[in-house]
Amino acid sequence: MRFLSLSYRLLGVPALVVAAACSSGSPVEDPAQEEDVAEAVPDGKADNYLSPTSMEYRLSGQGKLELDASWKDKTDAEKEARARLLLDFKFKAYAHYINVYVTNKEGEESNAKYGGFSGAVRKSSIDSLVETADSTKMAWTFLWDLEMGAPRDIMNKLQIQTKSTGEKVFMVKLPALDESSLLNGSYSKDFDPSTYTGAMEDLEVQIDPIKASFDAWPNYNALLEDGKLDVLVLVGGDYNAERYDLQAAEKIFAWLKQAGYKHDAASYKDLTLDSPPLIKTMMANGKPVSVEVTFYHPDIVEDAKLPDLKQKIIEAYQTKDVLIYDGHAGEDPSYSGVVYHYNPRHAISANDLAQMNLPSKYQIYLFNGCKTYSAYPDALYQSPTKTVANLDIISTVNFSWLTMQPFTTSGFITQLMAVKNGTHDPRTYLEILGEINKSSNWNVYYGVHGIDDNPHVNPYAEPASLCKSCTADTGCPGMGNKCIKLSTTKVCAAECTADDGCPEGYACKQIAAGGQITGMQCLPKTLQCQ
Repeated sequence: MRFLSLSYRLLGVPALVVAAACSSGSPVEDPAQEEDVAEAVPDGKADNYLSPTSMEYRLSGQGKLELDASWKDKTDAEKEARARLLLDFKFKAYAHYINVYVTNKEGEESNAKYGGFSGAVRKSSIDSLVETADSTKMAWTFLWDLEMGAPRDIMNKLQIQTKSTGEKVFMVKLPALDESSLLNGSYSKDFDPSTYTGAMEDLEVQIDPIKASFDAWPNYNALLEDGKLDVLVLVGGDYNAERYDLQAAEKIFAWLKQAGYKHDAASYKDLTLDSPPLIKTMMANGKPVSVEVTFYHPDIVEDAKLPDLKQKIIEAYQTKDVLIYDGHAGEDPSYSGVVYHYNPRHAISANDLAQMNLPSKYQIYLFNGCKTYSAYPDALYQSPTKTVANLDIISTVNFSWLTMQPFTTSGFITQLMAVKNGTHDPRTYLEILGEINKSSNWNVYYGVHGIDDNPHVNPYAEPASLCKSCTADTGCPGMGNKCIKLSTTKVCAAECTADDGCPEGYACKQIAAGGQITGMQCLPKTLQCQ
């Protein structure tokens, strides 16, 4: 599963005290725009550079497993069967203790100063049982690998060693776990080798950057084909005395009303489970679209009716197009998911979400909580009806901040349904993620999974106009189509992010204006129109 991630640190959003959420026609003559026409950048003239600050890495290595002395007199077959049983548990221990090392901790945690590189790992696979380490078949070795989301510069922060064969590795310590500890999952969350007094195991971890996916557009044509965009905004429960959940609910609802979403309710407190959605109508690719936002928060019902809220949430995941969750989260898919109420805690785990009768239609999920990268995507893609083709998931590698939920939700919706000149202006995922990672959200590291098959050309582009003569952008129909200067002519091109978004004979090439790269457009591979 490919993952595209972006995090910009920009000005414009005030710093806040935050709490972590863990747990066609003739060319139009327009002389005034003459100087604004961009030009194609010749191959080999632009820097080969991508600037997202978080990405994925593959971690791998050789594991070892020793059977307890009680297995000494067992048969070779019995020993191998026991070793195979324990391998998965040992791999889970490796993943856990690597994560303890690379992830950030909160200040009150006893191991707050151990490691901490804003990384998060998720289980990938045990490759194979390789061989016994000796003739007694009491010691075994195996190969493993997993994936880690982390800032782009993490390899400059880890104590990386380069082996004679060229591999980049770093060392992680973990307790020397016996069979009982492995089987019981007794993996300490506050492990710190500087204070641990028991026997320890040294684990060599190879690290390799994974090539990032190309930027892409959400599949807007699929989202809007019925003339309606159904959105769920679910503010999850909060156990803090400050009740950041209700603060967020108030601000998000107020923003929706201010942004033009119509509703009779004056406050989020006036909403009920049966309230109609907030509605805003807009034009998209020449057609009207109704954007309808259903809004739930923890206090929308009394505690006795929380089962009704759960059922409404389930129905939303089974029917709506875009689902936004703002709330507490964690790394265990059997426990963490959408926590829709606290005190008492009520949640639908990520594993339970995956087992629902989810629709086969295209959807976007935003899980805005601490370290949802670790478990949520893997869990949801296990659904019988969901694949990378019909589900994009936005997750967080690091902490997310409860007080920033209104900014994240408003920024995401604004970018997803951005308007320019009175009509929908499709934004790519880099543009969307860049917006929600601004200022106080700069270290959350939002990323999107499942986009390799997403559109690599603007969904409202007009490919038929490619290479049509023009004098300005206004002479090129289609959203994102531009008038581009080639060597001696000016022709229409189409906004793109990768070559496979362009028709045969065309490639996605960089364009520049004023000496700076300003985007990418489908242009003839030879930079000459026939």
